Amino acid sequence: MRFIRKLTLLITVSALLVLNSCEKDSSTPLIPAYIEVNQFNLTTSGSQGTNSHQITDAWIFVNDQLEGIFELPARVPTLLTGEQNVKIFAGIKNNGIGSERVRYPFYTNYDMNMTLEPDSTYVINPDITYVSTATIWEEDFEDGGIAFTKTALSDTNFVQDNTDPFEGSKSGVVTFDVGDLYFESRTNEPTFDNFPKVGLPVYVELNYKSNIQFSVGILHNDGSLPSDVKTGVFTFNTQAGWNKTYIQLSDAVSQQPAATTFDLYFDAVNDGTSASPKIEMDNIKVVF
Repeated sequence: MRFIRKLTLLITVSALLVLNSCEKDSSTPLIPAYIEVNQFNLTTSGSQGTNSHQITDAWIFVNDQLEGIFELPARVPTLLTGEQNVKIFAGIKNNGIGSERVRYPFYTNYDMNMTLEPDSTYVINPDITYVSTATIWEEDFEDGGIAFTKTALSDTNFVQDNTDPFEGSKSGVVTFDVGDLYFESRTNEPTFDNFPKVGLPVYVELNYKSNIQFSVGILHNDGSLPSDVKTGVFTFNTQAGWNKTYIQLSDAVSQQPAATTFDLYFDAVNDGTSASPKIEMDNIKVVF
């Protein structure tokens, strides 16, 4: 859906028409410059894992004035010509929801002083990285072991599979044999105990496809409980081809101010909707 792009373009064009009408007696009508953004190029280092992304929007600022939020590809008019500072931020669909467009807090942004000439188009495809302060944990299923452990309740677990990985040579695959009803697998990662609270951002990124629904959530404990407590965060619908998404864990984490330990889990119920239930994941990242 291109509602946001259409809305911001409408606002921008309306502003141009108003300004032009104010200048109707001027001998030199106002003519905009255009900023064109087709894509973002994400570069990662070895410790940051995949450069796969699903950046859908460009948040464009000229001289720190928001021109709008534009679905890619975008060609944006601006009357702020001459020497200007242009900033472009990467936007995503929060939790994969089209109506929840946010700036992804862990990507750097384009920032350049430039001269914008009227009736000229400036094509900018920002080269970005992860911010230097981000902590990034990844399970790409390429190594000998898997960071997810089957729980006592689970009938099945992730296995490394080379049939159809998103990238690399393997992905993590969950299948259900006859009689298998439930899948639940969790991490045991001390790094996650450092999740920030008070609303600070925590995200899980992943590439996935599945012919049944599955869910992701956090496990937490304040040290006084005999077992970890589950808090569900998001349920994925079926997805025929590989998809990339960003799931926000921030609210679930911040709702546990006394928790001293955190972990990530995935689960699914074999509800009979598929004759051969199968979940495939690759490049599971936790970023905070």
